[in-house]
Amino acid sequence: MIKMVMDEERLREVLTFSRIGLPEEEFGEVLERVNSVLRMCDEMQELDHDKVEPFEWNVKQMPARRPDTPVVWAGRDAFLDQAPVRDGDFFRVPRIIARDGETSEDEFEEE
Repeated sequence: MIKMVMDEERLREVLTFSRIGLPEEEFGEVLERVNSVLRMCDEMQELDHDKVEPFEWNVKQMPARRPDTPVVWAGRDAFLDQAPVRDGDFFRVPRIIARDGETSEDEFEEE
């Protein structure tokens, strides 16, 4: 059985691809946490699960439902008024992932 282990190079690659910034002083702690999760997965793979029945959901049984009634929220405008940049009934948020050929220097993408 192959044991799963995350090394520094691979973790840096994953963080880069997922666009997650991580301060260098937290890197060791995050690497240890990731490896502890991978060790737990390895331990679960070693368990004898041959006699464990698969979980089956009774799809014929109707789930409990609540009525789908629209409700007007009175605090919407007060909430939107707190937005740093508002665009009608929406928040404007800065682009965090640039498309190919674009730079992410602009705080907000112009339409």
